[in-house]
Amino acid sequence: MNSLMLSRRGFLIGSVAFSALALGGPGVAVSADGSILRLRAKYDLQILDPAFMIGAIEIDLQYACLASLTVYVPGDELGWRPSAFVESVTQRDDLHIDFVLRQGIKWSGGFGELTAEDVKFSFERIADPKTKSPWNSKWAALDKVEITGPHAGTIVLKEPCVPLWFTTLCDGTGSILCKKAVEAQGGRFTTAFPATCGPYVVQRWLPKQRVELVANPDWTGPKPAFPEVHIYVVEDYKAAELGYEAGDLDMTLVTPDSMTKYSGGNLPAGSKMMGRPGLSWLWMGMNTQHPKLADIRVRQAILWAVDVEQILQAAYGGNSPRAYGPVPPGLIGHKTSTVYEKPDLEKAKALLEEAGVSGLSLELKTLNETTRITIAQIIQAHLSQIGIDVQITPLDSGPFWNLGLEAEGDDWKDLQVWVMEYQDVPDPSLMWCYRSDQVGVWNWERWKDPEFDRLFKQGLGETDPVKRGEIYLRMQDIMEGVCAYVWITHEPVNLIYRDFLDPAILPPDHPYLLDFKHA
Repeated sequence: MNSLMLSRRGFLIGSVAFSALALGGPGVAVSADGSILRLRAKYDLQILDPAFMIGAIEIDLQYACLASLTVYVPGDELGWRPSAFVESVTQRDDLHIDFVLRQGIKWSGGFGELTAEDVKFSFERIADPKTKSPWNSKWAALDKVEITGPHAGTIVLKEPCVPLWFTTLCDGTGSILCKKAVEAQGGRFTTAFPATCGPYVVQRWLPKQRVELVANPDWTGPKPAFPEVHIYVVEDYKAAELGYEAGDLDMTLVTPDSMTKYSGGNLPAGSKMMGRPGLSWLWMGMNTQHPKLADIRVRQAILWAVDVEQILQAAYGGNSPRAYGPVPPGLIGHKTSTVYEKPDLEKAKALLEEAGVSGLSLELKTLNETTRITIAQIIQAHLSQIGIDVQITPLDSGPFWNLGLEAEGDDWKDLQVWVMEYQDVPDPSLMWCYRSDQVGVWNWERWKDPEFDRLFKQGLGETDPVKRGEIYLRMQDIMEGVCAYVWITHEPVNLIYRDFLDPAILPPDHPYLLDFKHA
């Protein structure tokens, strides 16, 4: 229980520290006058490089500071459009996408114009196995980028890739880097862009506090409505909600239970709400290679013991949909049932007895955030009913996201169970992170299945939506058979923001600052 007491204390300290920083930090002003837009980030900046990013605030900053060929259309309807960096981008046929960049877009640092050579470098770099990018699956269909002129080129695919526009080009993996600047820095970078060419530049990053953006004076495209943007790092949702209510933020994501509170007539003055289905999936994972969990009967016992409906009521007030797999509602291939629909403690105890396991203790790791810890505590109580003792270890985002990455050390060897949430693009191919080649990268459960891998590749090229949906349902059946996942929920995207704002939110929940307007 010591770890839980520390977690609660950390939450309180974080809330106070955030409020003091926001009100008294240098350069902070009332944003209603249009000078500074104040947003919230769930996690601190870790790696800005699109080839090696974690993918939260990093994508927000890539959208603000780097070029891309395409952009999601903000709103509830899924779509894409050419970005402000291009004259045109068109798909000639299944294997060729032609693009023409706008001329005169300058890189910072004296690195010249944005060119087709930068596009070629950026996309081929992620796809190249030698780069060892954890995101190379996004560009698996790429053959090459042909340069047809200083500002023109063609993306050439090895095979058709139906979701490429949404999974790759509109996402952070579609960000365009300055080839000369990256190579001058040794080929990789972490928390500072080697060069930028977007509507904003990073003026300052205060670790674990905020990132400050200012309008790029060399930007020749549409002028952003807000000349300065501060993005505050507030990992706990409840702390962020308190910060918003105190007037320290102009927009933040809120939890489903708070959305109910605000909808009930308690909306802070001068505020609006936005709600839409989310593209995240949250679960408790189990390391199939850990000695305590290698026996599938132990994992099955855990699945029969956890009451997901009780978690949804306690942690979300019943306002977040139950998950039965990684594919969120609204996408083809969404799963709507599971063998483990209702808990069966007697069956769970029998499985442990059959496996010859008693007195089992497990360490459950989670982000140090109120909702996640609530989920962990409920799982702890459920497993205690079948004789499994669970120790909860809350972690900050930095160490947490390194737990299963073999490239970041040996923590993966001791990883047992954890509460995890992924967010990705609006397409069922988001299951790429469970392929065999993702063991030790994003597949922390550490299982491999050749049928799953084959179906994933097949799904990318399938144009019939019915057949494509069947492929992803089968892939999720394979995952259920692994017995390494307690699927919990697809958290909706709920936003509260000031009524002087007209925000542009891209899937799953990224602010696109160039399109933010004054209401």
